[in-house]
Amino acid sequence: MRHTSKLTALVGSTALLCAVGVAPAQAVTHHTWDVEPGAGTISAAVAAASPGDTVQLEAGTYWDSVAIPMTLTIRGAGEFKTVIKPPVNPTALCDSPGSVEGLCPFGAMDSMGNPIVSKPVVDVMIADLRLTGFSDSGIIGFNTKGLTVTDVRSDHNGGYGIARFVSTDSVFSSNWVSYNGEAGLYMGDSPDADSLLLNNWADHNGYGLFMRDSTELTAMGNSSWDNCVGILAINTGHGAPGDLPAGNDRIVGNKVWGNDRACPSTGGPPTSGLGIALAGVHDTWVSDNWVMNNAPSGPSIFSGGIVVASTLKNGGADPTNNTVRDNTLDHNKVSDIVWDGTGTGNVITDNSCDTSTPPHVGFCS
Repeated sequence: MRHTSKLTALVGSTALLCAVGVAPAQAVTHHTWDVEPGAGTISAAVAAASPGDTVQLEAGTYWDSVAIPMTLTIRGAGEFKTVIKPPVNPTALCDSPGSVEGLCPFGAMDSMGNPIVSKPVVDVMIADLRLTGFSDSGIIGFNTKGLTVTDVRSDHNGGYGIARFVSTDSVFSSNWVSYNGEAGLYMGDSPDADSLLLNNWADHNGYGLFMRDSTELTAMGNSSWDNCVGILAINTGHGAPGDLPAGNDRIVGNKVWGNDRACPSTGGPPTSGLGIALAGVHDTWVSDNWVMNNAPSGPSIFSGGIVVASTLKNGGADPTNNTVRDNTLDHNKVSDIVWDGTGTGNVITDNSCDTSTPPHVGFCS
């Protein structure tokens, strides 16, 4: 059944301001809620919805911050037509003082705020809308399974554009993330993640695509430019409890160029001029990527087109059993391919490139 109404969140309660039509004699499993622009109208629709429903947002501007604790589809009229901005008085469960989120799917948590991983929120879909101006993240998932985010524009947020933590079976596809303070796209703290970053565009973020303390992530067909780091897969050694050593990822068929912004040290080392970086990960395959013109504009722990390096000194690990082959690289500084000499079993070969560190070791053909 389709509900046509204007939904508005009132202070201290949620109210439906317009009649929703005649209900059928028997409950319908999945409803569609048509929502008009305004303040709090998405939150009101989610409060009225049941698992499996669709919240359809009309074109226009919304001021809202929304916790999503159940299976829902939230779909706009298009990433340039439906715009969500932070509310004046945020009250969502996922907000904290000074940290306002846009849309945040979340599963069960214990009394200490830790995820109960056996009870994730399942099959949330977010599509065809824009989120901008949040002090933290545009979309942030926590303890999710089957989270899908597609055709979303997320920009000018203080933290992440689109992110999820402690989650599995995620798909981020055909999104455009720009000018986010931490990372455009983030997948982290997730063993056996089995998740996909596909055909996204990431520019002018700290990190374009950030794959941290996770296993079984695939980044394919993405474009990442004008970030401090284009694509980073890292083992920090400080993931969530139960994490496996980060690695077993696939970084294939991406275009990574001109990542020359400078990110100063803010708890971690400074970064600038990094195209694709494998930092302390294992068994990760990097191939068929186009990596051009990545050069530092400020201090950086490493710089280069593709970098393989250790995080052991900072609590992580040496890189082991990674494969870097059949990539095309040119005009990267300090070199097209950089390896710091740590780790074992790393294979770097058959790449179309001119320079490497160390030089003349067969990285380029």
